[in-house]
Amino acid sequence: MGACRRVGSRYGDDIGVAMLKIARVRYEIFRTRFGRDPGPDDPLFFDSMRDQPVVAGEAEMWSQVMDAAVATRSDYLSVMKFLGLG
Repeated sequence: MGACRRVGSRYGDDIGVAMLKIARVRYEIFRTRFGRDPGPDDPLFFDSMRDQPVVAGEAEMWSQVMDAAVATRSDYLSVMKFLGLG
């Protein structure tokens, strides 16, 4: 039983890796935009028109996730579905 894996577990690992890659991209964009590291309550998907970090609207969040997924060569359809954006 040690070599046995549930069918869905690989999918979860792939989503986890994709989300970490996307978070890393968004973290760097946050740092560049606001000149500091994001705090625990700061959104990584933020309204790019604001001077302070404010959560992005759904359309902008979708675009930011898509851009980061493409940049990291992640499966954007799975990520969007996981986030409830697809």
